[in-house]
Amino acid sequence: MLLGCLLGVAAAAACSIVDFRLGAVVLAVVPAVLAGFRAMPPPWTDVWTNRSKTVDIATCLLFAGLLVVLAFLVPLTR
Repeated sequence: MLLGCLLGVAAAAACSIVDFRLGAVVLAVVPAVLAGFRAMPPPWTDVWTNRSKTVDIATCLLFAGLLVVLAFLVPLTR
């Protein structure tokens, strides 16, 4: 999971060079994908045993949504 997050952050940083909003959307994909993995059946969720599944999915999707909203609220200055 950590390697996936680091690769997502690196991809978002590379996309931020092109456009700030594109980088933010790519960064928001990371927690959304984590929420998808968390929603999968048991063999994929064996490493997630310390918290409620619903709380994890809701937190990841909330974070992804907030990143996208924040990206479009920040004005572009050029």
